[in-house]
Parts: sequence; structure tokens; C-alpha cells
Amino acid sequence: MLIWPISNTIALRNGLLIAGTILALIVFKRFSCTKNLIRFLPISLSIGMFIWVLLHFLLFSQDPILQLHELGSTWKRSLLAFLIGGATGLVLRQRPQQTNFLWLGIYASFLFLVVDYLIAFTQTGQVFMPRYYFVSPFGNKINTVIMGILFISAVCGATAFQYQQISLNKMKLNWGLSVFWLSGVLLILFSYTTIIDTRNGIGIATILLTAWIMIIFLAKLRSIKNRLGTNFNVSYWKSILLIALPLLVLLFFIQGHLQINRGWNHFFEDLHIATQIDRYPQWQNTQQLGYPQTAGGEMVYPNNYERAAWATAGIDSITKNPLGFGLLEHSLERVIKQSYPNATIKSAHSAWIDYGLAFGIPGLLFTLGALLSIIGIALRQLSASTSPNALMAIWVASGLLLTFTVAEVSSKHSIEILFFCIALLSAMIFPATDST
Repeated sequence: MLIWPISNTIALRNGLLIAGTILALIVFKRFSCTKNLIRFLPISLSIGMFIWVLLHFLLFSQDPILQLHELGSTWKRSLLAFLIGGATGLVLRQRPQQTNFLWLGIYASFLFLVVDYLIAFTQTGQVFMPRYYFVSPFGNKINTVIMGILFISAVCGATAFQYQQISLNKMKLNWGLSVFWLSGVLLILFSYTTIIDTRNGIGIATILLTAWIMIIFLAKLRSIKNRLGTNFNVSYWKSILLIALPLLVLLFFIQGHLQINRGWNHFFEDLHIATQIDRYPQWQNTQQLGYPQTAGGEMVYPNNYERAAWATAGIDSITKNPLGFGLLEHSLERVIKQSYPNATIKSAHSAWIDYGLAFGIPGLLFTLGALLSIIGIALRQLSASTSPNALMAIWVASGLLLTFTVAEVSSKHSIEILFFCIALLSAMIFPATDST
């Protein structure tokens, strides 16, 4: 988890994948429920995806040379990560508190990013460096977004469970873990707003944290209502303060982000224009055709217009190519030429759209089905759950769904992380009666 987002670690990552796979196979032999796990719906759907990738290459490939290369790189590593995730999940099903070691890896990677940024700051004197992400340890915005959202999602699930147990008088507040979780979220929000400046990152984080605040606040209100007039005391005001603190922190970072990034000014108007891809064809080649204007005479914000228009064109292309092209890397660039020969775009900048362009509707059904089934199964386990695994599975799967909707995380190690997490969460919530 620590080296996954860091650039120039491919050799180390491959070595860890191989070593981890060997350890995973040993773990699988120790768990008598492994055969039943394979038949577990999220795992079965994921295995179905790996089979579909192979069948697509054998029966429907449109560029067999490049597709074979992806099979031997991205999909081979994704399979290894899938095995490691499943074995890790089986262990964490027995020892749920040790999931914090996973998030510690992400925490350490962001700490490394912040330290590198502070060194650059002392050299340049600039607080905000728009081009820094090209030379940062993460190398791009994509790694920052996906790993940060994994951490924030996991923290939302873990803290929601902790507050639930505190309300039931089954647990006392663990201040050490709380400081770890809060400082990690602060590191990530600082990275999103100041170091990397990623709107999709801060947008998803806002959705997740706002949902967490609302859920916890409503739960506290119900608790206060039940106890009002009997045991109501200052401890409840402390609880409310603990809930309000994340909201104040979030508002602080959002306010700073809005001052730096002007892409939110007429965001929805930009989207409305962008989705009319035939009326406003500039998206096909903005360098030659420029950008359309809003009703107020302002030019649309380039990033808003391009991404929404490309996504619209991508969805249209999926309907015309329901089995997919077969390549994750720049699939839209290859498919879009069939309908718009003059288009110069390479990616829809939405991972699910790029994923659908690559492996069609079957690919989306297998992968989205795995994530949605994890959420559905975990929701049914909540009432009887005695560990944080079910809540963390819901939050992390939801975070992945959101991230792959608005971020360009549809290739290379992002797919490894996706299938690692699907196997991890599936094994963590696997309802087996025997463990070893």
C-alpha cells in the first residue's frame, strides 16, 4: 500500500506482488473455507471478469498485439493483486483491527509526499505549485486521488463503527487511533487542495465526509433524544463537538481549494454545454476549434467542458460497441474514430467509461456487480456484525465506485488496486462458519 502510488517503484512492486502471491497461496491452504470463498458472489463475478478478458482476446480482439501485452502486464499483475487481496481479507476477517496496518501504508506514502513538497517549498518559496505533481513522488494526480480516497473511505467506516460501539457502551474512544485517522485525513486534504490541486479528489472526499458527518450526527441526535431529561450531560456536548470538528476542517480545506481552483464558478452550466456534443463539437479538437461560451459570454472552464464532453462521447461509443475494443489504455481514442473521425481525444477521464469502452457491457456488469454485491452483502450483515469489516467494506466499495466514476484511473496499477480491494473486501465480509 505504501509503494503502490509512488513512481519508479515498478521493480519493487513486481517483487512484492510475486512474494505476496506465494504467501497468499500458503494462507489459502490454511483456510478450509477457501473453496467456498471462490463461489462467493463478488469473488465469482471478479473471476468472471478475468475469464471475460481472456475470452475477449481469443474471440473479439481488434488489436491482438497490444491486447496480449496488456494481458501479460496489467491483467497478470491484477490477478496477483487479487490473490493477495483475498488472502489478506481472510486474515483480517479474524483480526479486523489489523486493517489499520493497510491504512498506515497509505498514511506513510502521503507523509512522504508532504515531506517532499515541503523540501520543494523551501527551495521555491511557493505555497501553491500547479505543476509540482509532475515531479512529485506520486508522479501524477491519479495516484493521489485513488489512494487518498481509499484511506478516507476506510476511516469513515472504521470511525462509524467505533461511534456505534461507544453509543452501545461496548467500547471507549480510542484516542490513539482517532489521532491517526484524523491526521491522515488532514494530510490527504492538504495534498488535494494545496500540493496536487485535484478537484475530483476534493469532490469525492467532500461527498464521503459529508455523508459520514450526517450519519453520525443523526445517530447522536437519536441518542440524545432518547436520553434527554435523564442522563443528558456535558458528555453529549463533547460528542457533538467531535462530530462538528471534521465538518469545520472540511470547510476550511474547501474554502482554500475554491480560492485556488476557479473551475467551480459556472460548473453546472459548463456541464450542460458539454453534454450537447453535436451542438458544440469543439471537444473533438479544442486546440483548433477553441472552447464554447456560456450564456454570460464567459468561456467554459476547459477542464469542465472537455471531461464532460469526452464522457458523453464515451457513453455514446459504448452503446455502439457493446463488447468493447479490448484495451484499457486509450480505448476511447481508438473507438471514437468510428463516429467522429476528426476527434483527437484519448480518454474519457472517467474510469468506468474507459473500462466499458475496453471490455464493453459484460466487463462493466462483472466489475460493477462485484462492488455493488459487496455493498449489498455488507448492508445485510450490519445488524449482527461485531467487527468494523462490514462498515469498512461499504465505505471503501462506495469510495471506489465514486473514484472510478470521475477520475482517470482505468489502467495499469489502478486496476491492480481495484481487484486487490474487491478481493480484500469480499474475504473480509465472507460469512463462513469455519476459519481455518
